[in-house]
Amino acid sequence: MKFKVSEDVDAPAAITWARFTDFSGIEAEAKGRGADLTRVGNWAEAAPGCGWRGSVTVRGRVRPVTSEISAMDAPERCEIQTTVGGMQAVYEMTFLELRPDMTRVQVVLDMSANTLSARLALQTLKLARGRVMQRLQGLLARQGNLAEDDYRRAQG
Repeated sequence: MKFKVSEDVDAPAAITWARFTDFSGIEAEAKGRGADLTRVGNWAEAAPGCGWRGSVTVRGRVRPVTSEISAMDAPERCEIQTTVGGMQAVYEMTFLELRPDMTRVQVVLDMSANTLSARLALQTLKLARGRVMQRLQGLLARQGNLAEDDYRRAQG
């Protein structure tokens, strides 16, 4: 199942890329939502092959999670592959410079299930597709607003 959302950010591609690939901030947000994540290999600079391991609560049960940055072509594309329980997810962000001070960020979340319980969870997501799309759009808007604030601060 695929979810696709996009957001136009009033900031240059480099600043937008930096905000959307600020994995320390993303980790903090995930931990604030109850996820238990640790970096595999204690890396400081994000690159393909870097990843996370931990656990998240899905549908009331704690499930193992592993993620890895599978592609990172700055400032155009970043792809993260994640496994949660029996579910595979590919999270791809693409950055398109519309003008020197405007960037379109497109996110595609492609999910597939390998187990019966994961299929049931995916079926629930299909039924709640509108809410999932709203949450993804909200996440993009929040990150976009932060990138715009970074750009305004950089201008002085």
